[in-house]
Amino acid sequence: MDQKAIGDSRTRWCWATRSLVALMLLVLPIAAPLGNTTAWAEGELRESLRNMTYPSEWTRSGQAPLVGGVYKEPAAPDSAADIVIRLTDSVAIGRIGNQTMAALVIVTDPGGSGVFFDLYLVRQRENRWSIVDRARLGDRIRVNTIEIERGFVKLDLTAHRPGDELCCPTERRKVHYALQSERLVNVTAPAENTPSPIEGPVWTWQYAVRVDGTRTTPRGPGLYTLSLGPNRQLKVRADCNQAGGHYRLDGASLTLSVTHSTMAACPSESLDRQFLADIAAVMEWHMEGNLLRLNLTSGGTMVFMAANR
Repeated sequence: MDQKAIGDSRTRWCWATRSLVALMLLVLPIAAPLGNTTAWAEGELRESLRNMTYPSEWTRSGQAPLVGGVYKEPAAPDSAADIVIRLTDSVAIGRIGNQTMAALVIVTDPGGSGVFFDLYLVRQRENRWSIVDRARLGDRIRVNTIEIERGFVKLDLTAHRPGDELCCPTERRKVHYALQSERLVNVTAPAENTPSPIEGPVWTWQYAVRVDGTRTTPRGPGLYTLSLGPNRQLKVRADCNQAGGHYRLDGASLTLSVTHSTMAACPSESLDRQFLADIAAVMEWHMEGNLLRLNLTSGGTMVFMAANR
């Protein structure tokens, strides 16, 4: 190979190398944010939470518009003391039912005695976060951990026991909250392998109440039943038909899926089709005494009683 060919080859190699380096420099700034999407999402969430408006009974407007995680206003007209409301580092994100939610703790120092902790639950819809509900946790407590697991908001707290100084709580507690009818409810969570109280019994349909107040009552006891059995198996009786499928239970959230059914023609006054349609619309459950109440996506409620009660 002559010298001119060698020179041309070296020139082409240099241009190729420079082009590759330039391309890498262009790609790297784009690729870097995508390397850890979870961290990016959590950072975006925290930024949103730090600049949201939260309901508060401590402010004159009833709202606390946080900026950078903090809101302040005078404790009283012409007062030198401020009410200070701030977002803490206790934030968890997870699934409750079929929705992505975040649980967070906000602390309020009203400028006098007491420092008050509140739990807030927010929901993600269309890339925006909105407040669902809040619950009071206590005065001058410590929040050790917070997480969303199995549909529950779980907190490890240090609270006051009798005899503790107000400054210094010593009692370690684990508390659980479930979302029921859009409210945060303090509940006793079942152990990891303990069935939910709604699993096992055969539940007989008593009546349904629609959003407009209309009440539907089935004819005859035991014609409409459901049971939640082992391995997430669902069994249903809808008047003259037997059906089955599976269910998903996640804290207070419940999804019932009927996958197969007999096709007998029930009497004309039968509610079999309505019953099956309502079951498919169940979104959450809660107990009220010995009654099981299933809330529907339409806003109505189905009420059941265990067959052996």
